[in-house]
Amino acid sequence: MKKIVAVAAAFIATVSFLSAAPTIYVVDMGKVYNNYYKAKEAMSQINASVENTNQELQKMNKQREDLIKEINAIQEKVNNPALTEDAKKKIVETEAQPKILQARRVEADMENIRNQAAQRLQQNARSIRQVHMQEILKVVSEIAAAKKADFIIEKTAALFSKPEADITEDVIKAVNASDPAAAKK
Repeated sequence: MKKIVAVAAAFIATVSFLSAAPTIYVVDMGKVYNNYYKAKEAMSQINASVENTNQELQKMNKQREDLIKEINAIQEKVNNPALTEDAKKKIVETEAQPKILQARRVEADMENIRNQAAQRLQQNARSIRQVHMQEILKVVSEIAAAKKADFIIEKTAALFSKPEADITEDVIKAVNASDPAAAKK
């Protein structure tokens, strides 16, 4: 009889355990990332780098435009009907061609700078984002443990969730808890 009661109790406990609904929360990781103070600082640094590159490119473009003006002035000089063909040829070879080559070098340098800056910025942004996401995921795990969650799902992947299941604001507060700027306020 005791065995039957023990087996029945074990069966009831198993059924209760299996029928217990899992605790599921959702978090909007995009919103968390966009509100993470370290991500904002990184974006600020990336924007400053973009601005520096653009300023450098503007200087180079000004140099290129000045060269084009010089080339156009040489072209007008060559169009002078009083000059002989040999004189025109000499002006083109000695004055125009070096300026044209220099302008092409500046254009090539500008293109290289654009490409290198874009690659560097993409790589830096990707690696910074990866580090930040690891930090955020650690906080999400800590909050999940504190709330005794069985699952945390990306909010955009959930077809439906109750507002009280959304822990996005909790995560934002937690990841920004160590913000030195917030401590100064």
